[in-house]
Amino acid sequence: MRDVLLRPWIATCHETPLHLSDYLDDELRPRTRKRVRRHLARCERCQALLESLERVVTGLRSLGDVAQPEPSPATVTAVLRRIQQR
Repeated sequence: MRDVLLRPWIATCHETPLHLSDYLDDELRPRTRKRVRRHLARCERCQALLESLERVVTGLRSLGDVAQPEPSPATVTAVLRRIQQR
């Protein structure tokens, strides 16, 4: 009976994964954020999903830090030539 009364205050396992990305980006409305946070405090499965998403996001963000090599002059010339031909 207690769980039934808490439902409006705690997100569900169905609902929580839909909000995890916005939760990480701090883009949830305050009430929704509290509901998700309360659910995460109780649910190991959703905690594991959040941790996995955090690892993926961290990995993707680190890719942006990789220096991109400059294209060779020959490549630039070849691309420009193709564009001009069209």
